[in-house]
Amino acid sequence: MRSVQRRTRGFTLIELLVVIAIVAVLVAILLPAVQKARESANRTRCLNNIKQLSLAMHNYHDSHNTLPPGYVATALFLGDATPTGTRFRDPREAYQNVQNLGLHGTSWMFHILPYLEQSNLYELWRPDYNVFGNSEVLFDNGTQLIWRQLGYAPAQAEINAFYCPSRRSKIDNTTTFSHNKYLDTDAPQRLSTGIRGGGNDYVGCAGSGRLFNPQSRSVYDLTAEQIQYYSAQLLTPTTNFNQLSFNTGIFTVNSSVRFGDIKDGLSQTIMISEAERFEGLRVPNQRTVDQVASDGWAWGGPSTLFTTLDGPNKKLFWGYAGSAHGDIIMVGLADGSGRTVTKSIGLPVWQNLGNISSGIPVPNF
Repeated sequence: MRSVQRRTRGFTLIELLVVIAIVAVLVAILLPAVQKARESANRTRCLNNIKQLSLAMHNYHDSHNTLPPGYVATALFLGDATPTGTRFRDPREAYQNVQNLGLHGTSWMFHILPYLEQSNLYELWRPDYNVFGNSEVLFDNGTQLIWRQLGYAPAQAEINAFYCPSRRSKIDNTTTFSHNKYLDTDAPQRLSTGIRGGGNDYVGCAGSGRLFNPQSRSVYDLTAEQIQYYSAQLLTPTTNFNQLSFNTGIFTVNSSVRFGDIKDGLSQTIMISEAERFEGLRVPNQRTVDQVASDGWAWGGPSTLFTTLDGPNKKLFWGYAGSAHGDIIMVGLADGSGRTVTKSIGLPVWQNLGNISSGIPVPNF
């Protein structure tokens, strides 16, 4: 009896190509929807971070009857202190002078740690060191050597609430995204190799005037005579300092603003914003000097402060606000609420939102 062999029929080439085409079409349809849903979730988380930081600010104010200082500076003035000159704080002093400066160089972010459930980290801080001293694990010479046991110094601790999820979840040393510049271009060389952490994607608003010397990243800190002199001058791009009464924000050098000082209204004054970090320019040689952002939540100055002198998301200068959310940016207002602001917001409105007592009403935005 002759046996009958069955031939197993496989896919033809045409059928296989049809299946591949169908899968490709489905991926093309579904992938944008998945990415859109992911970005929507990241935006929500980012806004929640803003609200969490705003709530911590309010709790700090309840305890201290003032908002935290934008930048604690206890030593070293540079520049011209004459009535018609400009005096500023050198950002490098935070790591040049290691000991016996107390909380010198610290930012507003450091001061709200206990109100973000980070009391243990706050207690690890060595008050006899400044920020640089608290950023180097080798400086731990205490009896317990806790930093060395942890493997990092306090200022290198990663805090989830300080990162925008659309950008990153920690400092990345390989993609050269932020360089962990802290305050100055040579700051990483001042620290020993090893763990790099403690980044931040949110900044406090210092007003709508000039805050930084763009070359040295120094923070202007004018004398009372200089403020009086420039207040009487015709306003120009070179005389518009953030310390003038009509364009001062919540966070400045050694500031102590109370909610009662915010005459323009808590719901019409920006307290926190996302920081400009130049996501599209990851390679160093693609950036100008003005497009290399400072980084580090503990460091007062260019890594944790911004001005509304120019609009958001312009990708021009590290001292302005920016986001990874396309045409919108998240801000936290002084009343504790979080808002989204479009890139197309009018510049006068944006500038007035940065001030505490400009006296100019801000329309709905």
